[in-house]
Amino acid sequence: MKERPRVITIDGPAGSGKTTVARMLARHLGYGLLESGTLYRALTWLLVTQDPEALSGGDPSRMLRSIQEHLPRFSFELGSEGLRISFGSRRLQEELRLPEVERRVSAVAAIPEVRNLVNDILKRLAGKGPVVAEGRDMGSVVFPEAPYKFFLSASPEVRARRRYLEWRAKGISVSEEEVLRDIKARDERDSSRSTAPLSIPEGARVIDTSQLSPQEVLRVILRELFSSHP
Repeated sequence: MKERPRVITIDGPAGSGKTTVARMLARHLGYGLLESGTLYRALTWLLVTQDPEALSGGDPSRMLRSIQEHLPRFSFELGSEGLRISFGSRRLQEELRLPEVERRVSAVAAIPEVRNLVNDILKRLAGKGPVVAEGRDMGSVVFPEAPYKFFLSASPEVRARRRYLEWRAKGISVSEEEVLRDIKARDERDSSRSTAPLSIPEGARVIDTSQLSPQEVLRVILRELFSSHP
């Protein structure tokens, strides 16, 4: 790595470990951490709490109108530990990882106008400093010019196990079988949607994290960063 790139992207499916690894990398490099999933979850949480009928009705136009109406109430702050998102005076944290948000976020993220809105926010935030950008289409759509791109993968069973343990540690009651069903359903939705489907970005280094700890994945990425010369 001859000079510090403005953007490093890490993409992958749910439960692949990309959020944990991206946070570790941002902390190691002193970069901001830009998480597209956090933004999509925040907008999904908004609909769950402010306009649940829009979600249950599956009306993209109504969902978009509701998001646009409430968007000014959000504030976003970039840091190495991730985006700090507030809705009015309320800081959003654990709310964004609730199962009801996880189950519905793909439907919200599939709306082209919502993706355009989120991408504009991501690009604006990235302009504030060097960032590790983590999500599902960071290297393919949002920052295709990034000199360093990584794509993390793992089997559905491994990813479901990780998510199940995460939720259980937070006191969320859910079975591992249910989590696996949700993971597989989300994979199908994310990879088959017409707008920005989940895919490996051109030029990305693919890392299977199934048998690797987050620290081991970080070491692989750091070796790539400091031994290559884009």
